[in-house]
Amino acid sequence: MKKAILVLLLIILIAGVGGFFLAPDYLNSTHNDEAVNLVVEKGDTLHAVAEKLYEEGVIKSRLWFRYNGEEVAARIKPGTYIIERGSSLDDIYEIIQVGEQEVPVVVTFPEGFILYQFAEKIQESGLGTMEEFIEETERFYEENYSENYDNKELYYSLEGYLFPDTYHFSSSQTVSQIVERLVSTTEDIWTDEMEAKREELGMSRHQIMILASLIEREAFNDEERNTISGVIYNRIDTGMPLQIDATVIYGIGEGKEHMTRVLYSDLERENPFNTYRNEGMPPGPIASPGRNSINAALNPESHDFYYYVMGENGHVFAETYNEHLRNVEAYRQTQ
Repeated sequence: MKKAILVLLLIILIAGVGGFFLAPDYLNSTHNDEAVNLVVEKGDTLHAVAEKLYEEGVIKSRLWFRYNGEEVAARIKPGTYIIERGSSLDDIYEIIQVGEQEVPVVVTFPEGFILYQFAEKIQESGLGTMEEFIEETERFYEENYSENYDNKELYYSLEGYLFPDTYHFSSSQTVSQIVERLVSTTEDIWTDEMEAKREELGMSRHQIMILASLIEREAFNDEERNTISGVIYNRIDTGMPLQIDATVIYGIGEGKEHMTRVLYSDLERENPFNTYRNEGMPPGPIASPGRNSINAALNPESHDFYYYVMGENGHVFAETYNEHLRNVEAYRQTQ
């Protein structure tokens, strides 16, 4: 009996140790969803650094971090380090030997921002001028995206492709590097599962980003994003014009201004982004969509709604035009 127990314990031990050393990809990766500031104090050991990283959710194993970082243990220098999302353990070992870094420039781009607003934020942060930023986005498009979609009718070629998030930039970074970072973050969130869903829908990546931007500008909250996505798909499938005010606003402002009110005369203006006059989707995104809106564009809710109007706590949806008119009237009476 004792022999059997010893054998069992030995098997468990071997399996545990084997699993530890057979999971390098998982353990060598960082797991923070956003940039993390790591403060290394004078006298901090590799053990202390591992504890801090574990508490911040950057690493999954303190033992693995210490085991692989033995060579740098004596070369750790105090400082404030930025651990970017997607960093490897080797990246961390390298930077904690550098010493005090400059204070990062933290910039937040909210979901639904247009490219012009990104440029304003960059200028306000002292990282470059608006003109430099816009020029770099156009250069990036020509060098990397020009074969993906046509920009003839677009005000800004990379509209919708700059991911809205909070970033920690260095004042020494070039505007070109910043643009590359904003675009690459959008690329990084695109998973194989999302790509498979896109193919299943028969949509191009550009079309999904357009739909996601419409959802971003229209949705009142996360709960209704997939429902609004379903409305848009229903209209496209039946050849109905999308009639989305946000596209009219974007077109009138030429990608620079956001009005708060749309007049009936605005709906008659000739513009490629006017979805009252033009059937189908506009030629490009009208804002930078967040992850939830991109997922909603890929996962439209199945229903028979074709209309929606703002209600008391979000949008009210309708299957028929007459029902929609009643919802509109009910909303007006609350104003």
